[in-house]
Amino acid sequence: MTTYIIRQSIYAVFIILGVLTVTFCIIRILPGDPTRLAQGQRADLQSMEALKKEWKLDKPIYVQYVYFLSNAIQGDFGRSYSTNRPVTESILERIPRTALLAVSAMVLATIIGVLIGILSAWKPYTLFDNAAMVFALLGISVPVFVLGALFVLFFTEKMHLIGGTGYITELNRVQLDRLILPMAALAARPLSIFARITRSSMLDTMSMDYIRTARAKGVSEQKTILTHALRNALNPVVTTISAWLAATLAGTFFIEQIFNWPGVGLLAFNAVTQYDFPIIQGVVIFTAIIFVVVNLIVDIIYSFLDPRVRLG
Repeated sequence: MTTYIIRQSIYAVFIILGVLTVTFCIIRILPGDPTRLAQGQRADLQSMEALKKEWKLDKPIYVQYVYFLSNAIQGDFGRSYSTNRPVTESILERIPRTALLAVSAMVLATIIGVLIGILSAWKPYTLFDNAAMVFALLGISVPVFVLGALFVLFFTEKMHLIGGTGYITELNRVQLDRLILPMAALAARPLSIFARITRSSMLDTMSMDYIRTARAKGVSEQKTILTHALRNALNPVVTTISAWLAATLAGTFFIEQIFNWPGVGLLAFNAVTQYDFPIIQGVVIFTAIIFVVVNLIVDIIYSFLDPRVRLG
């Protein structure tokens, strides 16, 4: 087990290093002078030369790469062109808001999706099963930004059931009614996928010989499903949930823009419109690290659930 964890951790480090390298190269080949973009209309030749010297842009590309890598390892990704604030500070300030949105959506999607999948597998091809799979198919088919826009139009503008968009606090507490719509829109797609994956995995597991043996011995259907079938059916479900946890963090980019939720996604969107390359670079690296860390944790959890993974 220790060898497996060390090996997976080494892979994760190399992946993050690769992301840092690719991001560095992309930023360097983008058109435009970063010193001019940083200074805006007030840019003059003397100030631009001073910034180039400060940022080591007057050095050879390999020196710039070493400088970038050493700073990145320390969590320093430069300063924003638009606000002149440190990129790391701007991202860390917004992480709790994005985490609140993404984690709450994933909890909702996991609980409801897995429950629907179990009930559908328990009573397959019934009215409930067919209706659940139709709604799951719709949830997978509709893009998250379309669903978010429809939620705002229907629930807020037309029916006035839920308050407006944005992230508003009162007495240092988040107004939870502002969380309901973006959380539901973000949860719809993973919820549908979890339901279908759980149903499929449960049906495969319930056709195994040991399930038939348990039933033949008189074990109750409820105990057979929850004790014997569910645990063995969880492996693909856990893998799917882990992949979608990282994907949900990326999906907040659209939802935060639609609902004016001031998280990392909205920060990245504004940075793109303002050509704020340091912010874009920092968000890309932050997102990649989240993907790698989440998948590393899930690989370790998966190895506990299925010892064959460690042997492989």
